Amino acid sequence: MFDIILIGFLTYRNGVKAKQKGQNAVVWGVATAIAYIMCMVVGFFVVVYNFCKDAINLNQLSSLDTKSREAAAQQLVQVFEANPLHLITIELFGVGGYLLVRYILDRKPDKKEPEVHWMDKMGEQ
Repeated sequence: MFDIILIGFLTYRNGVKAKQKGQNAVVWGVATAIAYIMCMVVGFFVVVYNFCKDAINLNQLSSLDTKSREAAAQQLVQVFEANPLHLITIELFGVGGYLLVRYILDRKPDKKEPEVHWMDKMGEQ
């Protein structure tokens, strides 16, 4: 549930920034959500293959047998319950996806404001 709220908030923030830049807010919001989810997937693989390989039998994940895959899934649940830092690391990877999109959006030029000549401002006093 926290993930959905966080994705929504970060998508909104990049949408606001896109409007300031004169870009389509929906496109940048979707790009933010996709980047967040994809970076979370990358973070999941990094955590499992680097931090959990001693507690999980990784060969069971690649087998075709459903019972061995269920056993590996149970091991994953136990490892993540035992150490919540793994889940926090995965969330931080997701925030990195948001920051990547935000960086790309920040590099876009600002929306051009129409220039008003100083002579046109003379009569507005």
